[in-house]
Amino acid sequence: MMEWLALAVFLLVSLVIVYHHIGYPVILKLMTQGLENTLPSFYHRNYQVTPLDHMLPSICLIMPAHNEADTIQEKIRNLAALDYPDYKLRVILVCDGCTDKTALFAKETLTEPECRHLNLSIVEKPDNCGKVAVLNEAIGLSRCSIVALSDVSSLLSIDSLLIVAAHLSNENTGVVCGSYHFFQSLSVGEQAYWQYQRNIKTRESTLGATLGVHGAFYAFRHDLFDLIPPDTINDDFTLPVQIIMKGYRCLYDPRIIAMELEQACNEMDFQRRKRIAAGNVQQAIRHAGLLHPRFGKVAFNFFSGKFLRPFMPLFLLMALLSSALLAQNSLFFQIILSSQLAVYGLTTLYIALHSQPGPKILRVLFYVVSGHMAMAIGLIKYLSGQSKGQWKRVNNEV
Repeated sequence: MMEWLALAVFLLVSLVIVYHHIGYPVILKLMTQGLENTLPSFYHRNYQVTPLDHMLPSICLIMPAHNEADTIQEKIRNLAALDYPDYKLRVILVCDGCTDKTALFAKETLTEPECRHLNLSIVEKPDNCGKVAVLNEAIGLSRCSIVALSDVSSLLSIDSLLIVAAHLSNENTGVVCGSYHFFQSLSVGEQAYWQYQRNIKTRESTLGATLGVHGAFYAFRHDLFDLIPPDTINDDFTLPVQIIMKGYRCLYDPRIIAMELEQACNEMDFQRRKRIAAGNVQQAIRHAGLLHPRFGKVAFNFFSGKFLRPFMPLFLLMALLSSALLAQNSLFFQIILSSQLAVYGLTTLYIALHSQPGPKILRVLFYVVSGHMAMAIGLIKYLSGQSKGQWKRVNNEV
């Protein structure tokens, strides 16, 4: 009886694991086959002032910053180069308890000839209030029709705001996000992961139901904004979802590119993934209402992706324990158990050594498994109340 129960558990959790990683992307591909992800045409200004400029919406781009001295100058120069009417764009840089020269470097950069036209305000907060508090205050004070949020460490493609304006002119669209890329080359595992994520977002967007955006850059209609709960960890999921739950679309446009300047080492990346993991648990619990059938394709996407993800460590643990029971009388499950132990053991070793395996396929496997280990730690930290919503730069935590 015990063996049959263990076998049932193993088969069930294995099915869920395979569905989340492989089945869902395959089903998405089948669902979107023959459907065209029609991207709106946008107004090509080519930096020329024209009578059509007045038809563009006003945009407030908000940048929360905590010790961003290394990248703030490049960011401001990038914003100054964006193709959008000067009088339609306002930029707010909020220095949240910065202890470096972020504000000083920002002020110096604004005096450069190519940046003087940029309407940028600098708000200096002596204490680190936390990213969510900064966003709630800054967005609440904005008077623009569109709000864009962007990380200081990411550079934007020059027509990003024009594309955003084209998307949000559709009254059914509430949020638009872009493609996330890295300036420096990534490990094989990271490359595979981000390509996997981009494929999923593209297909989710074809269904009008992209869930989760990257904080490097996204934009939304100001009138749809609700205050973010102060203890929120993953604000770049919660804010868009609050708009989606009102019945508006969240769309992904690969023509909008956010280029990340920073690249974390293995240890920093693992710390970042642990924090995001705690947020994944929080959002799965808080937004379980998205599973209601009335949300249709959004419910399907949420369950298959964001909802299942934080619980993968539990399914993997159940697969390990059930295969351990079955291995007592089965050579097949002895091999299955040994394989699992080898993968987890080697992954733990590489994490401890801040290293990665050599062969390409092993690097991809390492990145996936280490992500689930980070998720397990994040799950424990969140459920034990150790994870807080206040933000800190990852490289300050390591």
